[in-house]
Amino acid sequence: MDALVYRMALAGVALGPALALATIPALSAALPMGLAVGGVSSVVAMFAALRGGRGKLQRLSPVLLRRGALRRPNIDLPSLTDQRQALADALEAAIELRAEPEAPPTRATAIARILLRILESWQVTDVASLPRDLTLALTLLDRLLTEDPGEAGRIAQMFQRPDVVLGLRQEIDKIARTRAVYDRAFAAFQATRLMYAADPAPRSLIEALRSLGTEDIDLWHHVICAHDPSDPAQRDAALWCLAQPGCDRATVAAYMSRMAEGGQLQNAYIDDECAYLSDVRGIIDNCNAGLYRHQGLAYAPDEDSADLMSAELDALAALSDTRRWPDPQCVFADLEGRTPRPRPAWDLARGRLTAPPRRADYL
Repeated sequence: MDALVYRMALAGVALGPALALATIPALSAALPMGLAVGGVSSVVAMFAALRGGRGKLQRLSPVLLRRGALRRPNIDLPSLTDQRQALADALEAAIELRAEPEAPPTRATAIARILLRILESWQVTDVASLPRDLTLALTLLDRLLTEDPGEAGRIAQMFQRPDVVLGLRQEIDKIARTRAVYDRAFAAFQATRLMYAADPAPRSLIEALRSLGTEDIDLWHHVICAHDPSDPAQRDAALWCLAQPGCDRATVAAYMSRMAEGGQLQNAYIDDECAYLSDVRGIIDNCNAGLYRHQGLAYAPDEDSADLMSAELDALAALSDTRRWPDPQCVFADLEGRTPRPRPAWDLARGRLTAPPRRADYL
């Protein structure tokens, strides 16, 4: 077993410096990719490796894979030539050209930088001449870091230390989730900026939300928490937010809390607002069916939120002389997450942006 390689993979890549190295800002295309994984001594070697330079591969003792996997890997793989080409293609992501320098890396970029660190530990200067066993090891590691969890678990058993490579996979998953959150926030910021520049004229709030064209869970949360339920346009917009597949569980909980406190269900029955009551019943059914899966925002319910909701449903059943609705399940509970970001540029009453969005409110 090559202790150096595992030390690099675990301490130097997975759990410590690699996260910092994998998340450094994108570099200019003119810089060698080795710089992306740190270490001035690696620059020349990595630069040569990615350009087909010839160098001597030092003799290594045992490699990452089990002997059985080295002899006959239990997985369909292309030829060694194609594997080496695929690794070369994957390594190109070590430098990621990004319009936003502060954007976190993608999964592909983080994996490329990890592969480069391992190549550096092996002192490889020519990917094209990588020996068969090392080619197989990197190919399987790349697949473990990119395939679905079930396949990754199966591939991990081919390694001498499944726990190490699966721990590395967990770190890569964290990086990928961070990037996904960033991409959604950046898309919302860009869409809002374009909306303000193109058409700041008043419109209905629901039309403005639809025309945004991208998910903005913080805006939806803002609508739920700040809308005037006595204004039909704002109330419809709130219901539209709750109908979106990406609506956060914290947003649903905040809506239920506000509705119970204001006696809105009883008032809606008295005013014969059947459509609204049907929509609310649908939200409760969605809660109980587990359809609200997104949880990114923090929420701490008031101690009496569940009791107020239950009392409101009791009152509605008595008032309408109909069967009582079920209580919403898994709503009034502490939810871990980040604090919802503000959306001060939105005027909910007029359905418009009153100022350009501030980047700090999104990213």
